[in-house]
Amino acid sequence: MGRHQRLAELADVGTEDLVVADLGCGTGRTVRALLASSPGPRLVHAVDATSDLDDDLLHDARVVSRVADLDAPLPFADASMDRIVSMNVAENLADPAEFLRQCHRVLRVGGLAVIGHSDFDTALFTSPDDELTRLLVDRFVAEVPHWQNRADGFMGRKLLSLGVDSPLTLVDVHSWADPHRRFDEGSLAWKIAMGMLAAVRDDPQLTARAAGWVESVRSLADAGRFLFSITDVVIVLRRDS
Repeated sequence: MGRHQRLAELADVGTEDLVVADLGCGTGRTVRALLASSPGPRLVHAVDATSDLDDDLLHDARVVSRVADLDAPLPFADASMDRIVSMNVAENLADPAEFLRQCHRVLRVGGLAVIGHSDFDTALFTSPDDELTRLLVDRFVAEVPHWQNRADGFMGRKLLSLGVDSPLTLVDVHSWADPHRRFDEGSLAWKIAMGMLAAVRDDPQLTARAAGWVESVRSLADAGRFLFSITDVVIVLRRDS
């Protein structure tokens, strides 16, 4: 089971007529998992700073695509949502605590918020050079990508404290690190590795070493000897009042 299916399962949408908001929906992988639940929600608001939803989801009558700044008040009335899901959003926010206060505002009493984040410092790569791997992961964690205003490679481990300090009630905490063996373009390991390369672009010597590291990892993957994982942390919160 992948992270998006786990998020949908933790959101407990197996009750008819639920209204759900996926905050930071991206292309809609969690939206798709929510809709695949039985019986599935009546309506899913797919919210992000830009509209990148897959075309079939844009044309699904159960999905409403909404463009919104998640640093601003959420674009929903008070007590209008049964469920909220959000993955890998908190690090991009100027005030994650205010984001959770907004989640509390828009949830109905008894509603759940399932908030998850990868802890990027836990990225694990099989490679022939453990020291270089650690250096590249450290650079990646410290780098703010050019397309983001901020980043926090340790956000996963910070979610629990954010949840405890929020007006919502902490129900449960989950974590997992799924094994991945692919290192082809488009795989999660590949995307993280490209982020690592970008993080050292201002250091020509380290860039050359990193390029060699990528090729060595590719060779391990081709030989069936590659493993990648990264820890996802998810908190489940409930509005009690």
